[in-house]
Amino acid sequence: MALFNPYQQTNYQFPYQPQPVNTNNAINWVQGIEGAKAFQMPTNANAIMLDSENEGIFYIKTSDGVGMCNLRTFKFEEITNQQSQKPNLDEYVKKSELESLIKSMLGGSEDDKPVQTTKRSKLITE
Repeated sequence: MALFNPYQQTNYQFPYQPQPVNTNNAINWVQGIEGAKAFQMPTNANAIMLDSENEGIFYIKTSDGVGMCNLRTFKFEEITNQQSQKPNLDEYVKKSELESLIKSMLGGSEDDKPVQTTKRSKLITE
């Protein structure tokens, strides 16, 4: 006669065991926008997806607590020159030129004649 031992471990195999959710936020590859839309995600998750068909395009997909997803599309743009670009000073007027032009327009005296117009004062004189 076999006795029942309640402390004996048994290995039950369930027909469906959920797989653990990958939360390492890895980069995934998809084929176009349709592949990004079809990408399955758990609730409250974020995913970055690179497009294998369109170079320079990537997607960020987020899901909320009820599983509704939001998909945003972005474009990579390479920055080749790290130096700050200086503005083109040819389009600006010097302060002295502007002051003398204002004085002459307001009826200033003869000694307040405007400075000879140059390329810099082109915007004001036209």
